[in-house]
Amino acid sequence: MSKGRLIAVGSLRIRLAIFAVLFIAVVILGTALHYAYKKADENLEKKKAEKVRLERLIEEEKNRTVEIADYRAYIETKSYIEEIAREVLGLVYKDEIIFKPVTNVAPRGDELSSQGTKDGR
Repeated sequence: MSKGRLIAVGSLRIRLAIFAVLFIAVVILGTALHYAYKKADENLEKKKAEKVRLERLIEEEKNRTVEIADYRAYIETKSYIEEIAREVLGLVYKDEIIFKPVTNVAPRGDELSSQGTKDGR
């Protein structure tokens, strides 16, 4: 009987050891899976943020493309060419007369005296 009991006790110890090893393996595997899941979730959030940023940049570039197309159409017009010819190059039409404002002109002496004689004094 004692021999049968030793076998039962020995097999119980072996079962407990196997169970303990399996339990530790499951805990280690669970921890590794949890860490991998958190890392994958962080990467997913980064990718989503990058996607939103890139979509915003795409939209900005589309708007910029439209603005460039509008500007290109404008610079091909006659009014733009005239504007640049006048402002940058200083060109005018043949029959056009240019009036420029006079600045920094000091009053002459006779202008001052004529103002005082208007009332006859």
